[in-house]
Amino acid sequence: MAEKPKKGLGKGLAALIGDIDLKDKNEPKNSELTSTSISNINEVPVEFLHPNKDQPRKFFDEDTINELAESIKQKGLILPILVKEIDKQHYQIIAGERRWRASQKAGLHNVPVIIKDLNQKEILEVALIENMQREDLNPIEEAMGMSKLQKEHEYTQEELASVLGKSRPQIANTLRLLALPHKVQEFVQKKILSAGHARALVGYDNSYSIAKYAIKKNMSVRQLENYISYIKKQKTGKKNIKLLKDPNILSLEKDLNNILGLRVQIDYNKNEKGKIQFFYENLEQFNGLIKKIKK
Repeated sequence: MAEKPKKGLGKGLAALIGDIDLKDKNEPKNSELTSTSISNINEVPVEFLHPNKDQPRKFFDEDTINELAESIKQKGLILPILVKEIDKQHYQIIAGERRWRASQKAGLHNVPVIIKDLNQKEILEVALIENMQREDLNPIEEAMGMSKLQKEHEYTQEELASVLGKSRPQIANTLRLLALPHKVQEFVQKKILSAGHARALVGYDNSYSIAKYAIKKNMSVRQLENYISYIKKQKTGKKNIKLLKDPNILSLEKDLNNILGLRVQIDYNKNEKGKIQFFYENLEQFNGLIKKIKK
């Protein structure tokens, strides 16, 4: 039976690290370490540190790492790296891989570390929390980390919510992103699509084609939702993406629908010719439409 997850980790890393403030998303410029926290810090050669293969963060922005490396050259590495000691020459990084990468670029020989004896479940928890607090993870990386905790350590969504400091609906919505095709997930990882766009695509058979079209048309989340709604209403033989309407036309149809209270269909072509159709169910709706047109 799996261990029950530790409660309270979602509140921050302070309970694990001690007195060091980790609230700032970036490297703190004027951070001070108390005498208590200094006693917990060790200096080890930078080459003794090794990334965690289960690190939830898969993409590292080289530009921001280079910026951090320049800062480290000027002021040193202020915030220690959290590690687990494997032996005296091997330390697994728990939190701080970005700082470790930047330290190597900055040419540091030794880096400050805080050594914690954590199991693999706790290491994954901390890595997720640290990156989420700094907003470093993209939604797919978050989902993959949560899924790993579920599959390998039997976490429920309620336990994930408690540990990670999120609501259960947030956990559920994030995990649903893993149902998307890998190519669509890559769009999210590369920040070509937002999490909102990705959630709108979950459960749709042709999500990759729709995602590409949405990117091409630079759709907002609302436009994409309208677009998908339109597609679902089409007959089976009319699902060719090239025949579908421009998202701006779909948005206009929806606005007219809301104003008139009737279903509206706008047909147009590249020659800027077209027609507008209004669909009514009874004479009362028809007379109401005529009155609004006459105003």
